[in-house]
Amino acid sequence: MRGVRQLSSLVARGAGVIGQPPLTEPLAGGDAVIQTLKSKVLSKDTKVTELPTGLKVATVDWSGGMCSIGVVLNTGSRYETNHRRGITHFLEKISFGSTRQFATSEEIVEALQPYGGMYESQHFRDVAVYTVSCFKYGVSMATKVLAETLFNATISPEEVEEARGSIAYELQTFAMVADQEPIVTDTVHEAAFNNNTVGFNKICPMDNLTAITRSDLVEYYTSHYIPSRMVLVGVGVDHDDLVAAANEHFPAITGENTSDMSKALYTGGSCFRFDDSSPPVIGPQELPTLTHVSIGFPSSSHQDEDYVKYCVLNTLMGGGGSFSAGGPGKGMYTRLYLQVLNRYHWMYSALAFNHVYEDSGIFTISGSSHPSHGWDLVQVLIKQFKEMATGAIEFHELNRAKTQLKSTLLMNLEYRNIELEDVGRQVLAAGHRKSATELCSMIEAVTPMDLQRISAEMLEAEPSVGAYGNLKHIPTYEEICSAFKRDNGELHGRISQFLLRGVRGKSS
Repeated sequence: MRGVRQLSSLVARGAGVIGQPPLTEPLAGGDAVIQTLKSKVLSKDTKVTELPTGLKVATVDWSGGMCSIGVVLNTGSRYETNHRRGITHFLEKISFGSTRQFATSEEIVEALQPYGGMYESQHFRDVAVYTVSCFKYGVSMATKVLAETLFNATISPEEVEEARGSIAYELQTFAMVADQEPIVTDTVHEAAFNNNTVGFNKICPMDNLTAITRSDLVEYYTSHYIPSRMVLVGVGVDHDDLVAAANEHFPAITGENTSDMSKALYTGGSCFRFDDSSPPVIGPQELPTLTHVSIGFPSSSHQDEDYVKYCVLNTLMGGGGSFSAGGPGKGMYTRLYLQVLNRYHWMYSALAFNHVYEDSGIFTISGSSHPSHGWDLVQVLIKQFKEMATGAIEFHELNRAKTQLKSTLLMNLEYRNIELEDVGRQVLAAGHRKSATELCSMIEAVTPMDLQRISAEMLEAEPSVGAYGNLKHIPTYEEICSAFKRDNGELHGRISQFLLRGVRGKSS
């Protein structure tokens, strides 16, 4: 204890005895260091070259001895219009499998090992990201592995069956976890974009699990995995070196783009998936029985001038689970924490999310509760949307949201693979990339009136409602639409425990 007290006293006196500068005073020359770091982080130059095949090559500087090389590709469930639903889920499982030059994924690992390389892939509704991280002297091999994976995959019958088994296991595990976010996200998208583009389920439907064949996968692979739909991105790679590697390893043939390029059409509507089965008992504690609801309205594409405003609104609403590990700094001052999770003990989760795509978007607020509070749950979500459009936005909460969003943006750009995806998505959609400086300026320019305007514009459309679980006590879609048309956003027709607690306003 004596040693602890001595150390505490040293810290209290500024640690001058140790010879280090005190933490209570600004560091001498610190402003110059901060400005230098800002200029390096905020003003990274992104170089872009388009090859004759239509492949775009983009690079950005990065310090250190490691680099990340990846391909961002226009593929995903939104392009399954003329194909069996779930094909892209299968291709996700087969990523970095056997190719013409690598008989197994183990051979790919062995080829990358001398360069400290590792690979990963991420698949979304509208894009897929294939990434290899390695030492900077492994650029050529990393590019070769990517080219083999994207153009020369064999998609063997064994790999197809392994993917089928993996997806079946994944579908089964959904019933064993309380978080049903992937399913709820699918339902609200299906409601918002009924039977078109981003409304197609990202998760392979159970009915198609046994129906999808190797020939289905090969047909989709050969028609969608073409250079003109790709951006080859290098983070921490010399631009000329990556262009040379692309010319060496990527095919010189353009390839015909036969994929469906339909624009996303917002329809609004509902998608209710009833499942009143009890969750399995795993371990000493049972999983909670929950009702999951997500309500959404059309927002903007990531090229729209209102895109940044929706990002600020998303951050301001925030939310999360009823329990958040890690203490302060986890979004606990966002509206959905302050006005929902901190007030209603029966709310298991409440979360705002802005799903953004190349030509569309949907802003959602999702929540979950015990089925007996299903009606109350929907009422809370409706009230939050109405409050966004008509309620006052305080300066301190807007300023906090903008600061948090800028902080998140800059911290994310400290990770090579996140920066790689950001570069690839922007270049794929617009042919260029906005710098962090430009984005931070756009964030800072957002006003309360901007957020109220986009919120009011959202509510002019028909709502999209996705729900999953025991839905006995949630209102009908028609009742939800009627509530949104009322000034106070109240549901009528039933006695609600939520309303009886004094939250009910004047009926309209």
